[in-house]
Amino acid sequence: MCVCPISCSYVCVCVCETMEQQPVEAALAAVTPKKRDAAYIEKALASAYNAEKLRIESFQSDVISQSGENFCSVIYRIKVTFRKKPQAELQEQSFILKDLLPLMAALGSNEKLMYEQVLPALNQILAKAHASLGEHKLSAQGITLPEAKICVHKIAQFHAASMLLLQRQPELPAQLAPSHFINGVTDDFSKVLLIDGTEFAANMVAGFEGMSSIAAKMKAQLPEVYSARMRETLQPEAAAFQVIVHGDLWVNNILINAAQQQAVIVDFQNCHLGSPAIDLLLFFYTSLQLNVLLTEQQSLLKDYHQSLCHTLTACGYAGNLPSLEQLLNEMERCLFYAYYALVCEMPICSVSPEAAKDFNALTFINAENILAKRHQLFENERVSVSLKAILPIFEQKGLLEMP
Repeated sequence: MCVCPISCSYVCVCVCETMEQQPVEAALAAVTPKKRDAAYIEKALASAYNAEKLRIESFQSDVISQSGENFCSVIYRIKVTFRKKPQAELQEQSFILKDLLPLMAALGSNEKLMYEQVLPALNQILAKAHASLGEHKLSAQGITLPEAKICVHKIAQFHAASMLLLQRQPELPAQLAPSHFINGVTDDFSKVLLIDGTEFAANMVAGFEGMSSIAAKMKAQLPEVYSARMRETLQPEAAAFQVIVHGDLWVNNILINAAQQQAVIVDFQNCHLGSPAIDLLLFFYTSLQLNVLLTEQQSLLKDYHQSLCHTLTACGYAGNLPSLEQLLNEMERCLFYAYYALVCEMPICSVSPEAAKDFNALTFINAENILAKRHQLFENERVSVSLKAILPIFEQKGLLEMP
């Protein structure tokens, strides 16, 4: 268990306990707020603030991720009032608490390292006072251009701070485990998500008018060429400039306050070193409204680059600032990741409330269940419209060709 302030108004509590494998209903029940009682939170805060006499006076806990929204974990928002010692001033603090399901924990996570060491170091670099956020979750049907601008500004700040950390304390980010795809698509879960997911999508695309040839190209790459392309894309040393990649930037991992023009990034289990394009492509191709994706991507990249360079300059970066040309080249070099994001992740990120009810990581280990769920996911109009609009662009760019 670890607690760490992040670059926002929230403090995140990462629950690192080991839970036995059990049915999802039991797993979810095991992490209800009854288990996360005052004593549990009090222990975490006392450790985080180095205050042995810290006492909680009240707390409120609400689930903010339902089944299907964050299918790898259960996430809570907790509001706590406490005193660091008996006569100290009463303080109120908001927290994000996350329980990782056993199936995903077995794959490994960088989250504990991020919360305990990396994020505090990033906070020190940014040295920024954070206003209280009246946050809301972004729409699973795609976010607007104004919302996207707020998000890319926050992503740029995160990436810039990580570049400064790489320059000043390189031994710290060096401890991060690499991407799950550093050696291609190797573990069973990733094979179901990526290889089987792409094959299913290709079967759906084959039924779209005039797209049978695209479907055939999608299938022809599976599994060897697809896995090799993912491996090539995720090599950190191939990046023109490196950042700490969040690794899972989509709508449910960004909370936004449009009125205050601020955003909060959560969920750091997939962080690794690599190209900033990895985060930007996943965010763009899972989370933007289609018209924003097709018409405003260049303007968003310019906004990102401006915020990145501004943060680097303001924080005393010692080196050449990344150029916009370098960023655009990275977006092209890593474009296969956009293909993965569109085909495998976007249908999940767009899940309807009905399809989300019984959807979580355990769905992927049952062949019958995941097949039925994929049929539900691809019934979503956003999914079919996006595939019809974007896959021909990817084909034109050569992403679907064999070597």
